[in-house]
Amino acid sequence: MSEPVAKRQMFEYDGDNPFHIYNIPHYPLSSDELLFNHWHEELEIVYTLQGNSLHYIDGTCIKSQPGRLIVVNSESSHNIIPDRTVYGSGRKVVIALLISREFLEGVFPDFKNMYFLNEKEMTTPEIGDLMVTLSHYDDEAETSYYERIYIKGLVLQLLYHITQEGVAEKNVILPLNNQKNIERLKGVLQFIENHYMEKLSQAEIADKFYFSKEYFARFFKKHTGMTFIEYLTKYRLQKARMQLMASNSGILEIALNNGFSDDRRLILAFKEEYGTTPFQYRKMERNKEE
Repeated sequence: MSEPVAKRQMFEYDGDNPFHIYNIPHYPLSSDELLFNHWHEELEIVYTLQGNSLHYIDGTCIKSQPGRLIVVNSESSHNIIPDRTVYGSGRKVVIALLISREFLEGVFPDFKNMYFLNEKEMTTPEIGDLMVTLSHYDDEAETSYYERIYIKGLVLQLLYHITQEGVAEKNVILPLNNQKNIERLKGVLQFIENHYMEKLSQAEIADKFYFSKEYFARFFKKHTGMTFIEYLTKYRLQKARMQLMASNSGILEIALNNGFSDDRRLILAFKEEYGTTPFQYRKMERNKEE
């Protein structure tokens, strides 16, 4: 298993502002990219205003609903299957806060051993109000030095309240065997990212990462919400869509570059996922740009 581990997200921070605040759908990643497992050192706190997306975190599926807070722990492998019915309304769907690990280690001396729980389906009014207030200072807003002091105060209050909602010792919630399996999953996902343009089979991947075929199928679905084939196809489609928009390459060339055996298979999969053919999609998107 020589593949580098996992799809790691990296974030940069200003010296006196160790946070990122996003009002989704104005998120820096497209909803397609959120489908795929990723991890980061930051603590991610997500407050739902609309919709019922599915969050897969360390092998647990959590269904969001309006008023629910979901905490993604530092270094947790996670992906989201978004509720597409609520996107495009022009209103905020979700408020997401990312807090740098350096800041958290200054607040919690034992942060590396902490694991925030997601046991409550509805959060407290205090937490909801704090998240809504923080949303007014998202990454697109201009903030003064004194406002950044205020934001830090809000975040510290938020951290206090979420510790009251539930926090445990990481090794108790995620025993060593579970953590090793999550690392193996990260290796599988990195392998897909590096080799999606090649012919891949579930049996080959299971064997490469020392899973039985039957266990791997269950394990992969539990951690991603998709079968291996569904995940691989969606990943290839995302890459094909990006090439479609960034080049004038023909559909057959794009299909072959992204792991499809011919243009027909790409067209059928693309239409099922996006509701239109690749050619029509390219034309529609370029007309929007003009």
